[in-house]
Amino acid sequence: MMIRLNAFITSKPYFKSFPVFRIPLVGDSRSRFQLARMLYDNEVSYAYPHEEYLYFKGNPHKTLSVVKEMMQQCITQGKLILGSASEPELLYLTPRDEVIVKPIVYSAFEKMLELRGFQVPRRNVKKVIPKISKENFDRELIVSLTSDVVILRGLRYRFEIRPSGYGILWLDIYSPPYNLQELRRMSPREVRSRGLIDQYHGKAALKSKDRLKLLRRMLDMLCEDKGTDILTLRFPDGDSIQLSKELLLLELVENR
Repeated sequence: MMIRLNAFITSKPYFKSFPVFRIPLVGDSRSRFQLARMLYDNEVSYAYPHEEYLYFKGNPHKTLSVVKEMMQQCITQGKLILGSASEPELLYLTPRDEVIVKPIVYSAFEKMLELRGFQVPRRNVKKVIPKISKENFDRELIVSLTSDVVILRGLRYRFEIRPSGYGILWLDIYSPPYNLQELRRMSPREVRSRGLIDQYHGKAALKSKDRLKLLRRMLDMLCEDKGTDILTLRFPDGDSIQLSKELLLLELVENR
């Protein structure tokens, strides 16, 4: 018996040998992550600080130049020290290096989401919601409860790297209540105090068939080419990762 999972596998074992660069960079953790965020926002590279290095995918010389410029301008809040390496070091990471690889892949996925009309409220919590816009009302990603309270149709996501080198992206529908006047998500307690809890559950909880239909429709929104069966994550160094849009099939072995 075959069952379908809300999971999407890469077309190749990209992570058997995943090329990244690194430069020696030490300093307080907050400043190093702040620097990585600036590189992300400016689409220079997708970076992750780990131990005494900054690992990244992007143009190596441009990234190093931008890092030096940011440090000279004291843009970050704390002190950073760049090592004496004359140029970034090229490395090929494996599934054993997932603590470095996964944040870089998440950056590529989150950038794609932002370009398609979504936003990531907190990067350490893997949930995405649609931006408040007419387009997303039209796409039925924002469902009205009252004049100022809506349900957002977003996604929960998690990326897994298998020992084989393949990657698996797990997705599920995420439907939080949202206050349009205060521009923030609402807690269940707030929804209940407004007398909207039954109405919220009635619209937020989808049947399995409708949930899957919505997930497929959202995947279509994320694809560069409509009608394709491939979801592509792109990196600033020109590399890309492709995932199948087809649900992962798993054979269920029954005990007899």
